[in-house]
Amino acid sequence: MGELILIRHGETAWSRTGQHAGRTDLPLTETGEEAARALAPRLAGREFAAVYSSPPARAVRTAEWRG
Repeated sequence: MGELILIRHGETAWSRTGQHAGRTDLPLTETGEEAARALAPRLAGREFAAVYSSPPARAVRTAEWRG
């Protein structure tokens, strides 16, 4: 049986202060970028049938952990 792996987007300026961004398209902070890059070694060696992301750039950027 397969696995479902859920990952929340990295930090934004609003998430740092506890604000909910909702549909506001905020970029990742440098800390958020570092967290996204840190996914690569943790997920290395796994095969993915698909990767899905919500439309905001923060989510898409986090889903680009391989690059």
